[in-house]
Amino acid sequence: MKDTLFFETVDSTNRVARELAGEDKPHGFAVLAGSQTAGRGRLGKAWQSPSGKGLYCTILVRPELAVEDYSKITLTTGLAVSLALEEICQLQPQLKWPNDIYISGRKCGGILVETSSLQGTGEGNFALVGIGVNINGEKGAFPAELQETATTVFIETGREYDIWSIFTGIRVRLLQLLSKMESEGFTAILNQWRERDMLQGKWMKWVTPAGDVVYGESLGVDSSGMLMVRDHAGMRHEVMSGDVTLAARL
Repeated sequence: MKDTLFFETVDSTNRVARELAGEDKPHGFAVLAGSQTAGRGRLGKAWQSPSGKGLYCTILVRPELAVEDYSKITLTTGLAVSLALEEICQLQPQLKWPNDIYISGRKCGGILVETSSLQGTGEGNFALVGIGVNINGEKGAFPAELQETATTVFIETGREYDIWSIFTGIRVRLLQLLSKMESEGFTAILNQWRERDMLQGKWMKWVTPAGDVVYGESLGVDSSGMLMVRDHAGMRHEVMSGDVTLAARL
């Protein structure tokens, strides 16, 4: 298709998409790969990308949004992935702030959104929406340390799916949601995201960018898309970045 560039193997779909963004590729243009040799996740983590087993793509978007709203694209993408998997695969994904897709309590996908140097006027701004979803792999294909914490659509449903169909479903929903955010704001999207929030009301651990560790109860996501946490002393924290995981209650 003219709006999608496919590679059997590439280092990173986000890297290629960034180059193409500079060539004025349009809103919704995507880079899709059969496998990646240097797939990346959030916080510099590697993303395993075995050939033919998952969805590895980056969708270039140029939404008409204020600069401060670009941070909401990650949550919007999570909802788009969830809606596609619900409809196509009859699954019930949950979303872990800010960028993870979970099914049955195990990680099935992740999102990495990178942006241009955002300008106040909005003209020329873009975001690279990197999406990885484990589709057709079996449990034994994961490294030993991930076999109890990761899953795939195949493991959860017992059937293989056409990766292109899932990619198409996600892209359609993402572009629809971005259009909705442009015209109606973020509230309706956030409400749908909150329905799938796996951390809401749970005890969790937050590792701050400085390496400090905070334990507390997740109070959910606020209207700007930031996570709110109340620690054991009753202090509220506004989480803008860092790593969050479920934890045993202190």
